[in-house]
Amino acid sequence: MSHGRIDQASELRALIHQSRHADRDPAPQASKVRGRTLAITSGKGGVGKSLIALNLSIALAQAGEKVCLLDADLGLGNLDLLCGLNGYWNVSHVLTRSRSLREVMLQGPEGISIIPGASGLAELADLPPSGRETLLEELARLDREYDYLIVDCGSGIHRGVLQFAASADTVLLVSTLEATSLADTYAALKIYHSAGIPDVRLVFNQADTQQAQRAILNIRKTARQFLQTDVAVMGCIPSDPLLAASVSRRTPFLTHFADSSTGQAIRHLARLLNEQRVELSPRNNFPFIQRLQADSLSAA
Repeated sequence: MSHGRIDQASELRALIHQSRHADRDPAPQASKVRGRTLAITSGKGGVGKSLIALNLSIALAQAGEKVCLLDADLGLGNLDLLCGLNGYWNVSHVLTRSRSLREVMLQGPEGISIIPGASGLAELADLPPSGRETLLEELARLDREYDYLIVDCGSGIHRGVLQFAASADTVLLVSTLEATSLADTYAALKIYHSAGIPDVRLVFNQADTQQAQRAILNIRKTARQFLQTDVAVMGCIPSDPLLAASVSRRTPFLTHFADSSTGQAIRHLARLLNEQRVELSPRNNFPFIQRLQADSLSAA
């Protein structure tokens, strides 16, 4: 592991320590939480992470869950565009208190709520105290109002991604079968494992199970040999030209092609998440926002 990755692992361990400290001393009003938080990220960009975040949110909503989708991709927030929405307000307006979180929230397909992101969201530690407190107070309500808070994070292992990963109930790490994507995925796995994040799971995009079989075997073998751990794989989502076409049409894929092989794979992922709901939240009595607040204040 390079010196940079050692530093990143140490930084993420510090975030985890702060989260666990928050768990031992919870706020009285946070004793019971409905919501589950999924941080969706990837080792590198261009693997379809945001499309999975959006369509997975729709699949969960179709299954009867109340879902909020938070766009936390640094500098590349585009979830509203993928839905054909034209939201002018975003989280930056919440930071300045010119709009409330409810006012910037958009209603997306199947009733999901979408919070358009802003670059300042990815680095809570860089915000002035007043802006950070305002945002966290607003976000705290989501723990009580939604069954799922899905956070579409940035790619890579920079601090903004690590901050959300350390605070979420589970991390879905998206990869393709390209060599560079697999290498960056394993690098992210090493950082998360070294930091002690309890629930990190892989999702292979643009590949069916047969195509991904060798990659799954190799990454599991490598993880067992060098990390002394097993890697959980949630599933594979096959490629479909209609998925790319849905971006151009600004219409979510799952709203029209739910019965395709790709749509079925996304819906299967949603079913697995619901079936493993308790397992996905080892700290389910402590809200995501409380842990995120501890992380951001520790870095301030």
